[in-house]
Formats: sequence, structure tokens, C-alpha cells
Amino acid sequence: MDVKKFSLLTVACVLLLTGGVVASAALLSRFALNIKSSDEREKTITVKGVGERNIVADIGAFECEISCNAKDIQSGYTEIKRIDKILQLKLRELKIKPEWVENESMVYDSIYKTIRTKENSRESTQEVFSHYRFVKSFRVRSSEVQLLERAALQLYALSANGINVKVSSVEYYISNPEQYKLELIDLATRSAYQRANTVASTCEAKLGKLITARQGVIQITRPASNDTSDYGMYDTRTINKVMRLVVTLVFTLE
Repeated sequence: MDVKKFSLLTVACVLLLTGGVVASAALLSRFALNIKSSDEREKTITVKGVGERNIVADIGAFECEISCNAKDIQSGYTEIKRIDKILQLKLRELKIKPEWVENESMVYDSIYKTIRTKENSRESTQEVFSHYRFVKSFRVRSSEVQLLERAALQLYALSANGINVKVSSVEYYISNPEQYKLELIDLATRSAYQRANTVASTCEAKLGKLITARQGVIQITRPASNDTSDYGMYDTRTINKVMRLVVTLVFTLE
């Protein structure tokens, strides 16, 4: 059977099937082979094929938070607005566009402290008001991932001005991972078929019809990583990623 025609046919079969299991880390670097016979008339061969593709993330996002303490609500609002103006200037300096900012919120909480007292050899505690804590938080998301990486680090410079600022690590995403699914299935299917055909030929057997085809879940990991999950891995820590898919094919042997 022509490998290209067979691969396209098997892609269609795989898309119609659900479920499937993910190969272990060891199986991702080499295929698994299983030949069994229920009786003398029927033998089968099972192979796993791996499809991989290097991907560069095209979306990045990080979260930022500024905060201040105040004895009363009015002075707290005044202070958090003052800090926010400094923050906005810094964002413009770092070329963060206003449309990249989302999920903005500003809240305040009453903070209490514990007072311990002792009277007639008996100790007691009491929660008393200490101050208000004001927090403004937001998320920055953009397709300019390299710019976000630099900006997230430089926002910490606000601490030198006495501003309480927290910035999360940038997370990197692929905007449309589904666009690579068919390519991965094709690569994994070709790999599995070629391996099955090679083993059958070497053993002086002939590869028969396809019995079953199972597709595993997509794993998105860092380069040179063996991380896997039964539900699919999606590593967001690096810009450069590897998408991996395992396909399991079962053939008869003639």
C-alpha cells in the first residue's frame, strides 16, 4: 500500500475515534511493538507512532498588582490613585499599549491585629482594627511576547520608588493549537505505519488490514522535556514549545 495514501486514510480513521492513551516518556523516543496471536489463523501487530512539531508561542500574558495601606478610606483612595499614575507612566515607558490591559480591579480590605491582654492572671485576646489595605490588579496580554518578557522584569523597578508592586512570570500560549492537530496525526500515523511495515517485512510477514487506530492527547511541553499527562500537558513557562501526539495502530499480519 502507498504510504501517503495509507496515511491519509488512517488520519480519517483516527479522527473518528475517541479516547486513547499517552505513551510514557520512554515510548516517546522509540516505538512500542506488540505481536500476538489468538490462534494460528490470526496474528496482529500493535505499533505506536509519534508526531512532533516545534512551536513558538504567539501570545503572552502576566499579572500585576500594586497596593498601599491607609488609616482611613479617603486617604487610601488618594494614595492608590497616586501610585497608579506612576504605574501608568511606567507602562507607557515600557510600550505597553492600553488595549493590552484587561481585568482591572481595585479593592480594599479592613486589616485587623490581635491584642493580647492579661488581667487577674487571665490572658485574653481581642481583634482590633489596624488599617485599610488597597489593591489594584490587572492583566497584560499581547502577541508581542518578547516585549512582555522585558516589561515584566522592568516593572519591578517601581519598588525603588517605595511602591509595593507584584508582577507574575509571563505565561506563553499558542493562540490556535488545533491548527496543528491534523499535521501531528499525519506525522504520527506515517511513523507508526512505516515501523509496522518494516518489522513485518523483516520477519518475512506481510502487513494486513488496519484493525484499530487510537489517538492520544496532545502534549505541549518545553523543549527537551519528557513531561506527560493523561489529560494533556500544556506548559506555559517558555516561548519555544514542542507539540507531541502519539497514535496507536493495530494491524493484522498475513
